[in-house]
Amino acid sequence: MLTRLIQRLAARLTGAATHESGPPDTARTEAPTTQRLRVKPGDLIATRDGQGWRAVKILEVDQWPDGSAAAHCLNYKPMAKQPTLESIAHAEVLIWHAPIDAGSFGEEGWTLIGNRPPVEGELVGFLEYLKLTNFPRYLETTGKDAKEIIHQAKVHYLRANELCEKGQRHEGIAEYSAAIDLFPPFFEAIDNRAFTHMELGNFREALGDFEQSLRVNPDGEAAFFSRGECLMRLGELETAEAVFEEGLTRFPEKTTLFMDLLKQARGRRAAKARNTR
Repeated sequence: MLTRLIQRLAARLTGAATHESGPPDTARTEAPTTQRLRVKPGDLIATRDGQGWRAVKILEVDQWPDGSAAAHCLNYKPMAKQPTLESIAHAEVLIWHAPIDAGSFGEEGWTLIGNRPPVEGELVGFLEYLKLTNFPRYLETTGKDAKEIIHQAKVHYLRANELCEKGQRHEGIAEYSAAIDLFPPFFEAIDNRAFTHMELGNFREALGDFEQSLRVNPDGEAAFFSRGECLMRLGELETAEAVFEEGLTRFPEKTTLFMDLLKQARGRRAAKARNTR
């Protein structure tokens, strides 16, 4: 399974689309301007509102086929005075990464302060975002070795399996988490962590894991019906019913399983309704 994941990552990296960005400008100060802005990486811009001045640094800009663009931004805490390149260099960060419609910076009120290319320490939020949402691009951006990352993740995964077999479930969960932190698309580790949470009676945590797994692997049959089971255990019976009804359509080869679970959910809901009369 991990070999196939490596192959898929390699294929996506080979065909990865380029992301438009401005040239690596050296630090420079520009005369403040309030004309409509077309932001590029490194731009430092600011606007004034009721809390003072809000400054933003553009870390990267993604252009989309429809002509729109997303700006990946680092947001600073409000400032009392109009920001300068010097004051921003010492400003406190409020949000390390926020994707924002780049076109919104073309609205009236935004001022271009200058441009300083992002440095490594400023990219931590953006890289974490890529790691969780676009792992191939994360590898491409950081230059990290996919095979080495997946190897390390597999070591944690196998250790977690051994710990859980010995009944050391909390320690196993920690090892599954280490594997997932290294390699977020590792849905087998996410599923196993979820099942371990279920064994401990932590159905809310298990539900979150199954939902995370389905975002990575939407066709995950076990994660799909286990999500419904967690909802049922948590008393969210109507939502559980909807999951099992969808399962009948999505996984016709498992009709018996989903029908049994659907009957259980309906039975529990009927019993609950009788008890509340």
